[in-house]
Amino acid sequence: MSAACPFCGAASAHAFFATDRNREISEERFDYARCSACATVFLLDVPDDLGRYYQGGYYQFDADGEPTWKRNQTRLSSASFRIGLVREQVSPGRLIEIGAGTGAFAVAARDAGFDVSAIEMDEGCCSYLSREKIRAICSEQPLQALEGLEPARAVAMWHVLEHLANPAEVLAAAAAKLEPGGVLALGVPNPSSLQFRLLGSRWPHLDAPRHLNLIPPDALIERGEQLSMRCVAMTTTDPEGLEFNLFGWANALRRRPADGPLPRSVGYAALAISRLAAPIERGGSRGSTVTLVLRKQG
Repeated sequence: MSAACPFCGAASAHAFFATDRNREISEERFDYARCSACATVFLLDVPDDLGRYYQGGYYQFDADGEPTWKRNQTRLSSASFRIGLVREQVSPGRLIEIGAGTGAFAVAARDAGFDVSAIEMDEGCCSYLSREKIRAICSEQPLQALEGLEPARAVAMWHVLEHLANPAEVLAAAAAKLEPGGVLALGVPNPSSLQFRLLGSRWPHLDAPRHLNLIPPDALIERGEQLSMRCVAMTTTDPEGLEFNLFGWANALRRRPADGPLPRSVGYAALAISRLAAPIERGGSRGSTVTLVLRKQG
């Protein structure tokens, strides 16, 4: 069976079946296809009840209501790195974050002087963002939410595109919302990575069925150019990207990642593999995730 790619519209072919290894919400098998043109890998049979696959601690808060990133040095470093990438390209102004989650980047952007509007579907996350004096728009329809916002100097989507059934439309809407010279900053799982090539459906960053599509960085850059945006920065070795490399090896080694904390022996084995793979993963855009900054012409 051939289905149209949700990113470029070209035909596709079956790639593999996958299960929800990461969280084991159900035992269902999910059918993924690969686009014949842009090589995007995407889920064919999106569950009607997709929302339940995000329940039960997907958004991480402490018992006192504070997000766990506040005590996670990697998350803090990642937020600082990301806002630094944006600040290298534009001065503070209006910034829109789509899929703000628990707010690590939104708070960093606010502290860097940006006027932040955050679009997020989770009510608990929106309540926290509002307490932090960040404008929170609680919506699972980013296209409609964007319509009501003024043009921005920057739009950020950190690991959001892979969760959307209409990534091409949202990318175009984000580009249209940018001021001339503004930047779109985004991060996505990297289907061109070493891990995906080796692990296939067992790759933790496939995260079936929450990740509906995996778009190669080359395809994102090409689409950006079609939307009058030029790539000005790309990396797979940012702080969170390096952590995701280790996470990928560790969870791939586990028979059931949803069982609980990582056994120490598995952690040591994953660290050894990560060190051996580092020369490949840290070069040639083969890391588990890719971070891009695209600048709008004008």
